[in-house]
Amino acid sequence: MNKYLLYLLIILNFILQTTIFQYFRIAGILPNTALILVIIISLLNGRKKGITAGILAGLLQDFFFSRAIGINLLIYLFISYFIGGLEKKLFKDNLLTPIFLIAVSTIFYYLIYCLILYFLNYSSNFWFVLKKVTLFEMVYNITVGIFVYKWFYYKYYVSK
Repeated sequence: MNKYLLYLLIILNFILQTTIFQYFRIAGILPNTALILVIIISLLNGRKKGITAGILAGLLQDFFFSRAIGINLLIYLFISYFIGGLEKKLFKDNLLTPIFLIAVSTIFYYLIYCLILYFLNYSSNFWFVLKKVTLFEMVYNITVGIFVYKWFYYKYYVSK
């Protein structure tokens, strides 16, 4: 995947997530497709492209929606750095790999996000977010992520 396609994919995802995907909310929860893309790109293409995707996706979300600039960028950067570093050690053809990574990354995302907001003196109900939002979004992310991963895997990894 070349860098221009990567940029286009992240920007297109941002536009779709803020417009059309809003109609696919279940119980008020929207899947974090930016997180899913960062995980999949890091897993299939390695640390460098994963970090690029994480920085771009994080910046877009921070500039338009975040309470403090840099939170999403930092979280996506950590996730892409870690998963990208494991890229050569993980089985990409096993569907349990992206399922596990999406589940762990979703929980990690909300834990770090709430922790940063706590230290910035923003009020957030941590237990509500963990019980109601994180767990439901994790299932939603996994469901969407399976289809996205299969498409990316066959399009960009198997066809190489």
